[in-house]
Amino acid sequence: MPSQTLVRAARAADRDAIIAFCQNTFSWGDYIADVWERWLANGQLLVGVVNDQPISLMHVALHGEMAWLEGMRVHPDFRRQGSARAVEAAGRAWAREHGCRVACLATSIKNVAAQGMLDAIGYHRAAQFNDWEIEPAPGDFSRARIATENDLRNVDARWRASESCAASHAIVPDRQWHWTPLDDARWREHLRAGEVRVAPNGLALLLASEEHAWIGMSLLALAGDEDAMGALAHAARGEAAYRGYPRLEGQVADCPAANRALERAGFTRGGGMFIYEIEL
Repeated sequence: MPSQTLVRAARAADRDAIIAFCQNTFSWGDYIADVWERWLANGQLLVGVVNDQPISLMHVALHGEMAWLEGMRVHPDFRRQGSARAVEAAGRAWAREHGCRVACLATSIKNVAAQGMLDAIGYHRAAQFNDWEIEPAPGDFSRARIATENDLRNVDARWRASESCAASHAIVPDRQWHWTPLDDARWREHLRAGEVRVAPNGLALLLASEEHAWIGMSLLALAGDEDAMGALAHAARGEAAYRGYPRLEGQVADCPAANRALERAGFTRGGGMFIYEIEL
């Protein structure tokens, strides 16, 4: 018989029990152990408990009036018993109490079970982001210039007017894989870090990462006309090779022109993520 789940704030002592059932979430393991301390200290980390045993998990991060829900995990022995719904509902309630007006989350396009649960709760699908990959290779990346804060107005205007912005619901992933708006503050952060590339009639957001087991570059936004996006995609491949990164991946909003540009540049499309949201 299904057991009723009690949802409460996570405690430091819950860590070992949670990590134990998250060992094989993905083919490569899981990242929960890497983010546990940060999640415990920021936002709200929730656990579902049955008979004093932690059996589910979810974290809520605050981004202004938006709550980002992440890290939903349920012990294999307790799946399909309502625990995921219990912690999700508690997360939305906490976000509402802290002034949020909308809750958002991402789930794999292959995770049909999660999509069904979200549809039943009342979420709607806001956007789709496709996964792309290509091996870095030497090439000309002179057509892509590193943008500065002086480019802020033009970059922001080009992004807002693009089909990619509309397709993305005006949000893109950040380093923590929270899909948040490319607002003025975020543009300035990326510009100061040298992570925005511009070409005639196009722009790209290109981040480098050397954290944990993943070393490479990520293309997280691509906008402009098709030729410009193709040039920026080619330039990203050449830059990754020049900087010595072994991998170049993309997670770009599903947009016909962007898809064609990436394919023409030699990128291979894999899976992807659906972004869901619900009003609070």
